Amino acid sequence: MNETNTSAVGAVSESVSEYHIVHTIYRVTTTFNPAFKESLSDILKRLITRDCENLLGQSRQEQEKQAV
Repeated sequence: MNETNTSAVGAVSESVSEYHIVHTIYRVTTTFNPAFKESLSDILKRLITRDCENLLGQSRQEQEKQAV
């Protein structure tokens, strides 16, 4: 069985975080565009809805039979 070791090293700066996954270091940059029209709650709602739709599609069950 493959075991993945993941650890968040923390913030390198205000907008950059480092993550160690096995022997690779990933630097993730956070960017914010003040002109963007979608709020954080809109983004989260969209992402959760997409995940639920993907889950329903993978299980091949009808949406009205699912309790969401």
